[in-house]
Amino acid sequence: MTMKCVYNETLISLQHETHNRQFGETYDGDRLAIFADNRAVVFVDLNGRYRVESLDGEVVFIGTGGIDEALARIDYAQPLVDVQIIEGDRTYTRDDYYRHIAPVVYLIAQHFDDDTGSLAIAYERRKNGRLLDDGTVIVADDGAFGDWLAEQVEKEERPPVMRFGDWLPVSVQSRLAELDINDEYPVEIKRGTWPALRKKAKEDKQ
Repeated sequence: MTMKCVYNETLISLQHETHNRQFGETYDGDRLAIFADNRAVVFVDLNGRYRVESLDGEVVFIGTGGIDEALARIDYAQPLVDVQIIEGDRTYTRDDYYRHIAPVVYLIAQHFDDDTGSLAIAYERRKNGRLLDDGTVIVADDGAFGDWLAEQVEKEERPPVMRFGDWLPVSVQSRLAELDINDEYPVEIKRGTWPALRKKAKEDKQ
């Protein structure tokens, strides 16, 4: 068995510290790949902490910056490494894991009925572009609308994305600001989505 040490080589210039490279080295001074078999395993817990190991169980990195940081460190130390990501009792490839953690996206349009004074909400709930479910909800006012939004957020495993086809009242905007939602995830909305949802809300207002 080849014994090696793992080093962080750091460059400090004008009080500015830069992580320069990470490498393995034998006792004889020979540089080795961090992952000699070109494969790494990332263990991720529910708080975003991670532990990166080689296939023989050597712990190489530990951090708290989540999967993006873990993969960035692996790729920096040794590009093109084959990575398995383990969370709980499930194992993922890179692509599969990012699909797994992608947030649920809500597309929401509403219609206010002047005759009844009720507000109809039509929505689609999607993940990775795939429709999970859709429907229409009738509420009495903006306060009930905000309550419904809060209920949907609480049901999701991770902070969802909320996209609206219509202007929201200030009270609903204030309620959204209190909720843990994902404001950064990019969402592509197909042409015709909002008119179709508005039409559904209007037709199902009874």
